[in-house]
Amino acid sequence: MLTTKPKLLMIFPSTLRGGVEEYNLTAARGAKSQGWAVHAAFPERAGTAALIQDFEDSGVTYHPLDIAEDRDWLPGLTRHFPRLLRTLRLLMVLKPNVVQITLPAPDYCLGSILACGLLQVPTVVRFGLVLPLETAVNPLRIRAYGWVRSRRQQWVTISQHNRCLLSGMFQIPQEDIVYIHNGVNLTRLQPLEAEARLTLRCQVRQELALPESAQLVLTVGRLNAQKGYADLVPAIPTIARQFPDVRFVWVGDGDLRSELENQLATHQVADRVLLLGYRSDVPRLLQAADLFVFPTHFEGGQSFAISEAMAARLPIVTSDASGIPEVVHHQVHGLVFPRRDREALRDSLQWALQHPEDMQVMATAAQKQAQTFTEEKMLKLYGDLWRRLSQRVPPPPATTTVTLNPHSPAPLPPQKPLTRRNHICHENLSHLLPLSR
Repeated sequence: MLTTKPKLLMIFPSTLRGGVEEYNLTAARGAKSQGWAVHAAFPERAGTAALIQDFEDSGVTYHPLDIAEDRDWLPGLTRHFPRLLRTLRLLMVLKPNVVQITLPAPDYCLGSILACGLLQVPTVVRFGLVLPLETAVNPLRIRAYGWVRSRRQQWVTISQHNRCLLSGMFQIPQEDIVYIHNGVNLTRLQPLEAEARLTLRCQVRQELALPESAQLVLTVGRLNAQKGYADLVPAIPTIARQFPDVRFVWVGDGDLRSELENQLATHQVADRVLLLGYRSDVPRLLQAADLFVFPTHFEGGQSFAISEAMAARLPIVTSDASGIPEVVHHQVHGLVFPRRDREALRDSLQWALQHPEDMQVMATAAQKQAQTFTEEKMLKLYGDLWRRLSQRVPPPPATTTVTLNPHSPAPLPPQKPLTRRNHICHENLSHLLPLSR
């Protein structure tokens, strides 16, 4: 007798392809391997055409769902009503056993969240990027969220830092929010033997028209304000003078490309930086580089880019943004400097380039740490969560936290570069004003 596979519906509001969308594609493929009949619903736009094709090629059924936040014509909270109706219609037709809604920002997808609550569909609400809002949340939204969470919904963040922010933002006990760190696909980053790594290093430098002696300082991330490239530019002249063989390699594209090119020209270091745009061979570049620098201002969690650099045993210099210090401990797995601190960034780069042996010791520890944050473990945790909700199993005790890390993060050593760390979890948010959304 044939048994019907349980249905998992993945909802997200994306109109372009990026990290959130790649996560959903990975999660969908993982769910299929766990025996789910997977459906995906998101806007049908030019920017999602290739994504739709990749979902369908993976055996996922696609449903157009216009819930993008860029076409609002109603005032205030009423703007979410059309999205609520569209989601209700899809839920009543599809009748999924469980839904996962992935939010690129904490104030997105209210209509879809309410639709799932109205029908009491078991739902995982996954918050990717959680930032302190400039204004406090509308009390009506807080009450609505309290109601839907009582109707078979489980909220998930991708770092302890984000869990803390979300708790304060929506007045939810932290223990009611699960956090599951992002996981990296280790099969894409298998360590190379010394000879193979040396061959790859030579190949990449030849492809980039660089001498074999070039030291590559790699950054992977969109060229926008969030990623902190503008903080890195002023450090490059000093690094170039002290380390003539260093070349900075930036992988990614974005709206700041022209502005960054102008800044590099102004600082007379355009010849020291290669802007490669989007690349499909990031693991290969990680294996060929000498140092990974990540000056980001904020992230959803520890960032997939950081996780992949750790897995590749590439020495890391990173800001302390968001959940990064949960996985990269200062002077243990790499160097961690206060975000937006250009002087500390420059000093960290200088130290890293002056002490390659010490950095390699940290990189080896980071590679071991990366084994804790694997894609396989991440997908298993989500799969367990989907099954528990769909089978109406009571939630775990309030003291239980679902995380890829079996230990609490080690306390950071009291190093000077970290004394100015601004951890929003311990700040007073009472100065914020009501939000109209």
